Amino acid sequence: MKKDYQMTTVCKYVELLDEEMSPKSKQIKYAAEQYLAKMRQSRKANSNANLLELLLA
Repeated sequence: MKKDYQMTTVCKYVELLDEEMSPKSKQIKYAAEQYLAKMRQSRKANSNANLLELLLA
């Protein structure tokens, strides 16, 4: 029960911080999230390519 309360409190705090962000800050945050998502996909694609090479060798 205490853990749920703490998680709810943290989520509410993050929501409040997001509400206080300026549109420019939100745009920067979104761009950073998109960049990180692309980096993760790129690493996964590279790892998959390396695995395929090893399997075919």
